[in-house]
Amino acid sequence: MRLRSEQRHTSPTEREPETRRGGRLPAMGNLIKVLGKDLENCPHFFLDFEKLYPSSLLLFQGVTMGNVLKVLACAELEHGPIVFLDFEHAQPTEAETAVWNQVSAVLEEAHGILAELQSYNGAGQEIREAIQNPGDLALQEKAWNAVCPLVAKLKRFYEFSLRLENALRSLLEALTSPPYAPMQHLEREQALAKQFAEILHFTLSFDELKMTNPAIQNDFSYYRRTISRNRLNNQQLEAENEVNNEMANRMSLFYAEATPMLKTLSNATTKFVSENKTLPIEDTTDCLSTMACVCRVMLETPEYRCRFTNTDTMLFCMRVMVGVIILYDHVHPVGAFAKTSKIDMKGCIKVLKEQPSNSVEGLLNALRYTTRHLNDDSTSKQIRALLQ
Repeated sequence: MRLRSEQRHTSPTEREPETRRGGRLPAMGNLIKVLGKDLENCPHFFLDFEKLYPSSLLLFQGVTMGNVLKVLACAELEHGPIVFLDFEHAQPTEAETAVWNQVSAVLEEAHGILAELQSYNGAGQEIREAIQNPGDLALQEKAWNAVCPLVAKLKRFYEFSLRLENALRSLLEALTSPPYAPMQHLEREQALAKQFAEILHFTLSFDELKMTNPAIQNDFSYYRRTISRNRLNNQQLEAENEVNNEMANRMSLFYAEATPMLKTLSNATTKFVSENKTLPIEDTTDCLSTMACVCRVMLETPEYRCRFTNTDTMLFCMRVMVGVIILYDHVHPVGAFAKTSKIDMKGCIKVLKEQPSNSVEGLLNALRYTTRHLNDDSTSKQIRALLQ
């Protein structure tokens, strides 16, 4: 069942039910709190990402809530309804299981990929010694032996991006397919929406680590130079069997991007829309804009934010918000920065800039350098100034 806002105007003399006037909701605990008329005269709801709640079903006006949070329609909110997603506790329904299992198999590798990238130190010292002493064969071999396992690791990262791309496509197909509207998909398929958020969280995390580690580009450049030099000398090294010239070219394009994982997902989303010509673009962009709105409201509202006891929850929301903004900007014809956009870009950017700069600089750079429409004439000077 779906909760709907009343379409008629209630007269001042009519008495509204307590729950419709922004009062307390019985039996809700820490899960949901209504803030009536605090934001644009529209009730907004807080989703507790951190605290566990009883597995028994919660009742609101006789409607069973369970783990699935319903669509909270609000006619007064300029950009339409808000869907709050259970990012922590959503479990797949029978209809979601096939796609969920496929995506879950990919996401299981994500933590290990991030751990490997975080501990990536590079072979800078060995490479410098080899370059400074070109005639010392021992130093050349030492540098080569240091670089090869690192390049194999970079290859695994690249190949994981391809699996992540396929997982994203499966989720987009599930969350936008007929006969359901985008809002109904987000309401019905909470577990898949959660996986979508987890992919974006991983993507932004990966790209932040990559942007702050120049050793990745340096190691791979040295590897390619060495391969080219040996090829000119009619020598073939064993490492070429694992990373051949074609694979090296694709990896080079991947790591040349400031945010390679996000670029991969942006291209995949654009390709998904172009290949599904019978699917309205709005079916995809509405899902993205809704998720951006959800995260922004939770981050910018003190009553919600003060309930976060885990700083990782804040960072999770920020990464998901930025990720869906960028995907929206690549897919929507006029992008996320136009006045007609369903995303409040000023609000989103201000939320980021209110956080410590060391935790959001990578996210702001992603908005600056991986969006498509930021520099369009339709982008207001205020938004451009916020991102300077």
